[in-house]
Amino acid sequence: MMRKKPTLQPMHAMPKRSCVSTLIALGLFMPNSWLSAQTLGVNTQGVTGGLVIPYADVLSQGSVAVTTGNYREPQLGKPSVVQQNSSFGVGLLPGVEFFGRFAEYTQSNSGVLNGIRDISANLKVQLPSFGAGFPKIALGMNDVNGGAVYFKSTYAVASDQYGPFKVALGYAQGQTRVVGGAPTFDGFFRGVNVKLTDNGLSGLAELEGAQKHIGLRWTTGPLAPLANSKIIGQVQRSYGDYAGIGLSAPANSLAVSLVVPIGENDRSQAKFQPNAKQALPALDAALQQMQQSGMQPTAHDRLEVLKNALIDAGLERVRVGLHGSVLVVEYENHRYAHNEVDALGVLFGLAAELAPKEAKRINAVTFKEGLRLYETGVGLDVYRVFLRDGEAKSVNDTLSWERVPTDVATSTEWVDAKESSSSVVRFEIKPDFNYTLGTEVGAFDYSLAANIKITAPLWSGAQLFSNYIVPISNSNNMSDGAVFGIYRQRSGSRALGLQQSFWVGSHVLNQVSLGRFHYDVVGVQAESTIFVPSTDDVIRLQGSGYERAPGGLAGQDRAFSASYRHAFSPLTSIELGAQRYSDGSQGPSIDLTRWFGDMSVQVFYRKGGNNQFAGLQLSLPLTPRQGMTPKSVFFGGAGQYSQGFRTRLTTAASPANNVIPGAVTSLKFESSLDQELLNSGRISRAYIRSQLGRMRNAFYVFRETS
Repeated sequence: MMRKKPTLQPMHAMPKRSCVSTLIALGLFMPNSWLSAQTLGVNTQGVTGGLVIPYADVLSQGSVAVTTGNYREPQLGKPSVVQQNSSFGVGLLPGVEFFGRFAEYTQSNSGVLNGIRDISANLKVQLPSFGAGFPKIALGMNDVNGGAVYFKSTYAVASDQYGPFKVALGYAQGQTRVVGGAPTFDGFFRGVNVKLTDNGLSGLAELEGAQKHIGLRWTTGPLAPLANSKIIGQVQRSYGDYAGIGLSAPANSLAVSLVVPIGENDRSQAKFQPNAKQALPALDAALQQMQQSGMQPTAHDRLEVLKNALIDAGLERVRVGLHGSVLVVEYENHRYAHNEVDALGVLFGLAAELAPKEAKRINAVTFKEGLRLYETGVGLDVYRVFLRDGEAKSVNDTLSWERVPTDVATSTEWVDAKESSSSVVRFEIKPDFNYTLGTEVGAFDYSLAANIKITAPLWSGAQLFSNYIVPISNSNNMSDGAVFGIYRQRSGSRALGLQQSFWVGSHVLNQVSLGRFHYDVVGVQAESTIFVPSTDDVIRLQGSGYERAPGGLAGQDRAFSASYRHAFSPLTSIELGAQRYSDGSQGPSIDLTRWFGDMSVQVFYRKGGNNQFAGLQLSLPLTPRQGMTPKSVFFGGAGQYSQGFRTRLTTAASPANNVIPGAVTSLKFESSLDQELLNSGRISRAYIRSQLGRMRNAFYVFRETS
């Protein structure tokens, strides 16, 4: 559906009195204890800054900001019955922030649209610093692309801190498609943010074109129960003498933001230091106890203690043995579903503390569904020291990682040749969510269901799987026969089949699923990951074929993709691909992905035929970092759950941002090789090295609860 133009009304003159001088005078008399930088919030445009204007600061890398308020631009018509102004932003890369904004200014929230519902994207880039004493400078774009351009603007801004004052000065060049209207952000702007108290209160005053704004902002300190998030609230009063259509009187508005420092929380795990209660003794407890009782433990004794400790920690298919001076541990992990490095951290920590004296190295062999995947090794003595002092350099020097490790089972002296037990049936429950945002028939329409996935491991690399959908709720517009009825979740078994994963050589990992998909269509889904030698890059191939077209959102009976994923770093990658999409169109795709701990942010672009889409996708875990202890029947949540937002990119030839269900959508499988076997794509020697601090943290945290 197309976003429509608003109904525009005339505006009367406003008072011209400014309050900037009042705040400056107030700041001159502040105590020295208040002369420190204040936390900036998210402005009404969906940009880091003041009340309305941007500042040169950006969200820190890995921070996520969610804001909602009721401010509306006076250039867009008379006051509305519905005034909603919300945004979601993320610090994507160093010095780069990306925001999506949803604004609704309508006379009614039902019936024919009378006003504005608009989705826009904002980008701001902070330029490299010129050095101490120079202000920060940033360039930005608001409403980068869309069918109904209400907020489009480009700007440059400089800002700096002077005692209690945060001062910003900039220039914006705005555009509008509103007939007879003016740009919402255009011309010179300036503002000041003054710290008023030590408990997070500041005052703000801004001049933006003909508009004047004054307000108060209060920021909490880091809230430990909310992952050290901060809540920011602000009140604002706006004046102006804009001579066109719009408000005829001063207006008040409120806003509240939640800023979650996900990247900082990840860094805090890497810097973790145990408290006195958690600290390890100079000699490990098991050896001390045996020596005090007069016993001299044999290598077999030590290996038995280690195996039992690993099983108690929740690892499955455990085997422990010695291969010369190498302590070999085979295991499978489903309990630590956020990240495989948590399981490795627990394993290496216990092995370093409980290993027999003959062992000089620890090699951990990771299995999934009984399939040998990769092997990670470290020096035992240096890892034992690392557990105590946290210095990772020596561990890095000894760390090794390889795919499809050589099978040394026959020449290893196992404490027990039989692996420990594993779960027989696993249940995973996660949401399945379809929605539309900002259409002419509804601000937000949705269909929510529970996706219950059941898996039963068979032989090496094989499993039976079933996905059962239980609808929970949906909006009226997603009812059967309604305008968005195609999005409505269907009840029943969506998939049932057999899946087999296997290696071809040491560089090609494959996964093939045969069965019934999309409720009633028989077919095959297949994936291959090809590891490029001497790099951390991969080539990914995906394809699906069905006996007939599933129809609906699933689209055609044939779809495929081929892509190359280049790793800029262990946490950042770009993936370039060519696809035949589920609607039958063909074209390129680009994905830029950045990981912040166990949450990833992906910015993507898809082109199929004449249609182009761009958007943002979040992936995050929906289960505790340490799940339930494995039993024969195992229950858990999604180790990674992805939810995306996209919008159609418009052109002069195709200016309407229509909702096109199922158009230019990538392949979506019931199981993901990347997620389920390869730690969501986060697996390499470089990645393991970058996570040593987290591995140490996992050992201390989870040995207390195991």
